[in-house]
Amino acid sequence: MKPTDGLVRGAVVHQSGRGITVPVGDAVLGHVFNVIGESLDTDDIGPVDDHWEIHRSAPAFDALEPSRTMFETGIKVIDLLTPTSKVARSGSSAAPGSVRPS
Repeated sequence: MKPTDGLVRGAVVHQSGRGITVPVGDAVLGHVFNVIGESLDTDDIGPVDDHWEIHRSAPAFDALEPSRTMFETGIKVIDLLTPTSKVARSGSSAAPGSVRPS
């Protein structure tokens, strides 16, 4: 998260009462963040809609909607030439040796 130089046993810490939060919303699209939600590519990302904790409860099963959506890798060539749905397994994400030849 951050360098721990100078941190010693018995140092005074303050409990914030909440977990690590990261910004969410349209303002964060296209930016790079570290694990504690600080922007690494620019100083000001603009107004942020909300902050969510990095550890949250899973959504209720009733709230999930089964739908077939595209799995976007962010690599244009792969997304264009080998479109993959989010429910299917992709050979590019499989561990080496885990895919048997047919």
